[in-house]
Amino acid sequence: MTKADFEIFLENYDKRGSIFRGDYKKKEIFLITEIKKGETRGGHYHTTIVNHHVLRGKIIYKEIRLTKKGNIKKNYKETKKIIRGGKVITTHPYAAHLIFALENSIIFEASGGNKKSITYQPYRDQIKNLQETSLNKGK
Repeated sequence: MTKADFEIFLENYDKRGSIFRGDYKKKEIFLITEIKKGETRGGHYHTTIVNHHVLRGKIIYKEIRLTKKGNIKKNYKETKKIIRGGKVITTHPYAAHLIFALENSIIFEASGGNKKSITYQPYRDQIKNLQETSLNKGK
């Protein structure tokens, strides 16, 4: 018996929720991400189009368009949208994005298999600050 070409496995689990990854022939083709209410994910950008299908819940989707060098594009401003379950967000190449869950949410992220993720430090810093604020509230 040979190994299956298609696999789904738990890629990450932390207090924010779980991330399951789907691979076809060892290439990532999708993620299913759980984001618990009040938690944040993202803080990166991709080199290709990625579609985020909000399967359930409600999120704030924040995005800023970047150049290939990772600088903010001229004449572009950060956008914020509230997105509910049943909607799809198309994330363009080099658009740094951040997702904040207003409700417990599930997101299906489809990439087609050639996705590369690059950290966008200003958004990662926002995630870190939100996590530290959350920890301090618990004391």
